[in-house]
Formats: sequence, C-alpha cells, structure tokens
Amino acid sequence: MRKFAARSLITLAAMTTAMLAVTASVRSQTKLNTTPSTTPNATTSVEISRPEKPENTSGKKASFVKMFEDIAIAPRFTPKAIELRGISGGGVETQKKSGRKVTETGDCIGFVDAEPDHKITLTKPFKYLNMQVKSSGDTILLVRGPGGSWCSDDVSDRNPEIGGDWLEGTYEIWVGSYEENTSFPYLLQLTEQP
Repeated sequence: MRKFAARSLITLAAMTTAMLAVTASVRSQTKLNTTPSTTPNATTSVEISRPEKPENTSGKKASFVKMFEDIAIAPRFTPKAIELRGISGGGVETQKKSGRKVTETGDCIGFVDAEPDHKITLTKPFKYLNMQVKSSGDTILLVRGPGGSWCSDDVSDRNPEIGGDWLEGTYEIWVGSYEENTSFPYLLQLTEQP
C-alpha cells in the first residue's frame, strides 16, 4: 500500500509541476471588478470555466497537459490504463447532482462543479470496468449515466473508486472535493482489472 501511495504522490507531483508550467489559466479565471465601486472593500468575482487553448506564437514546440477530456471506449481498450486529468471541487452539493443521499457504492457527500468534469461514452457494455481517482487531497466521485447515479468516497485511502459491470452509453463524471470550493489536481484512471 505504501509503495502504491508513494508512486501516486510522485505521479501527482509531476502532474502538478506540468500544470504550473502552463502559462494559460487552467481552471479558474479571476475577473477584476473594473467599474468603480462606492462600497468600501469591494471584492472581485471568480468565474470557473474550462481552459481555452492558448496560441503558440513563439514557433517552439509547445507542451500542454490535457485536462477535462471526454472520451469514448470499448472493451479491451489500449493502453491497459487510461488516465484523465482535472482539478476537483466545486460549490454544488453532490446530492443535488446525484438526486440521492446514498447509492449502492457509497454516500453522496462533498461538492462538485455544476457541469461534469468528463463524459465517458462506452460504445459496448463492459463486464468489468474500474474507475479510480488518484489525488493528494480528499476527493469524491459521482457517476451519472444509464441505470442511475453512483457515488464513492474514501475507498482507497482518501480517494474514491467504482468498479463493476457497466451498460453501454454515456456517463457524466464529476470529481469533487469533500469540502466546498476546495480543489486538488487528480488523475481519473480507467482499467479493466479489479
């Protein structure tokens, strides 16, 4: 277990370093209040949005970390493990998105974004598919698709995991945080191995 945790932390450290190297904003953009305010101590508002691809005008080969990807997969996919990246958290209670307090895979706790972080389309049914979040923070997982909604929390250390047979169709995936408006970089790993 410690070997796995150390490997996860090294992977997350490398991912965090790569994300910091990107000059464009990744997840949130601060919009300054440009109109004069008569209210003392006026605050700025923060808008959460998906990143836009920055223009590469330097002529050098640019390296970008893909985040919040949507994919389509079928059984016996390659590589053996697919990893999607993102940043957890949000301000919407998970229960409001799942429509339930408890699912067969766990309690619907924590907070997510208003929109899903990923959409995963299964072009055929899977006899077994495992979805696991790897993060340095306390994350939760909400999956909504054919057959209903499923939540998970703290299956593997402080990270969620859902595995089993899956119906064909499109699944909306939210990776949230236990605490409201708290964000952590994560890897969402898909494998066909238990």
